[in-house]
Amino acid sequence: MTAIEVQAPQSTRPWWMENAGCQGKSQLFFPPPGERPAARERRENRARKVCFECDVLADCQTYARHQRELGFWGGESEIERAEAGFAPTTPVIGLRRHRTATN
Repeated sequence: MTAIEVQAPQSTRPWWMENAGCQGKSQLFFPPPGERPAARERRENRARKVCFECDVLADCQTYARHQRELGFWGGESEIERAEAGFAPTTPVIGLRRHRTATN
C-alpha cells in the first residue's frame, strides 16, 4: 500500500493580509449595528492610525477599491472609496448626507 498524501487547501487570502497591522482588530474596522455617526468617526480615526502605521497600506487600499469592500480598509472608509469612484456594490449608509455636508 502506498500512503496518500493530503495537501492542505491553498489559502485564497492575498499574501499581504498575513502582514497587515489590523489582524485581530476587526471591531475597529467594521461598524457594529446601529453605530452612531460620532462613534463611527471616532472608531474610523483609530482605524486610520493603525492603517497609516501598516506596511501593507497600499496593497490593502488597492484590494478594497477593486473588490468594492465594506468597512474601513487601506486608510479609507466606505464613503471615501465611493467618492474616489470605488463605491461598494451595496449602498453606503450616510453617503448622501456626507456629500451634502461637504458641498
